[in-house]
Amino acid sequence: MSDTKASPPATEGGARAAPETYSFRQKLAHWGVVVLVAAQFLVFDAIGRDFGRGMKTGDWVYSPTATGHILFGLAILALMVWRLKLRRDEGVPALPAAEPGWAATLARLTHAAFYLLLLAMPVVGAVAWFLQSGNAAEMHEAAANLLIALIAIHVAAVALHKFRWRSNILSRMM
Repeated sequence: MSDTKASPPATEGGARAAPETYSFRQKLAHWGVVVLVAAQFLVFDAIGRDFGRGMKTGDWVYSPTATGHILFGLAILALMVWRLKLRRDEGVPALPAAEPGWAATLARLTHAAFYLLLLAMPVVGAVAWFLQSGNAAEMHEAAANLLIALIAIHVAAVALHKFRWRSNILSRMM
């Protein structure tokens, strides 16, 4: 899986044609974010205890959990910025033709929400931790709950595409 071209060829009108699949770099960024987000929920979620203790006592300890959560959050932010650059430079495949209009609209909204959340959450989390802001921490936690819902919608949509509509949408990101 290597990229031989930075972007798809231009069409007759000068617009770039949509690629058939995501590039290796786009896949790498996508799955990197998946792994880091999973780790945030499964390994580093206990940062809330460190945050609560810091808010109560004023003693902000950089435990392995807190440090890991902060570093993984920054890595997610960096990968999401890279994903935006790749999206601009390389384009993205068109939505499958078999996808009903309502599903295409939902896909666009869900992906926009993913980008928004995954770019904003590290920033809001950093504000919460470094400025000891309870309001920012509440926003970060609410965004995390919304992210879980979006992940569930995303996985359900992939399953719908694979088993109901029999599209190649999953193979484009593998």
